Amino acid sequence: MAGTIEDRIRELVQPLIESMGLELWGISYRGGSQRARLQIYIESQDGVSADTCADVTRVVSPALDAADLIAPAYTLEISSPGLDRIIFTLEQLKAYVHETLKLELRLPVNGRRRFEGVLNEVLEDGMFILEDKQEGVLEFSWTNVQACRIVPDFSKEKAQHN
Repeated sequence: MAGTIEDRIRELVQPLIESMGLELWGISYRGGSQRARLQIYIESQDGVSADTCADVTRVVSPALDAADLIAPAYTLEISSPGLDRIIFTLEQLKAYVHETLKLELRLPVNGRRRFEGVLNEVLEDGMFILEDKQEGVLEFSWTNVQACRIVPDFSKEKAQHN
């Protein structure tokens, strides 16, 4: 097993999660001097309940312990990506064209590392176009994205219920 700790964990848990009829949305691992934290996000067409998360925990936890990929003390969290979902891949990003995103970049663009705006387009070369609230239309490289989240639009939901 090569790659990052997230890659090794994905290799181990993805088949288990898929065997339960679920999709592995993403993995976030933060090591720490005291206790590491492993977050595994799962998705389903029917949504993800607390019971589903508990079921996945019962399957994934023993496999992680047996594989011994993480230092002995870690906290495992299984959850849905939620409304303000983290986007882990450029492929996932494609589903959110015309949605509002918050970006945090590894390297600054125009002197800034944080942007919020509407995703206009995802290009084939790993680039995407965002209409930033402050600076207008900008092009970003996915490889420069440290974190990307959807900004939920609750006004759409209210309009549908009225």
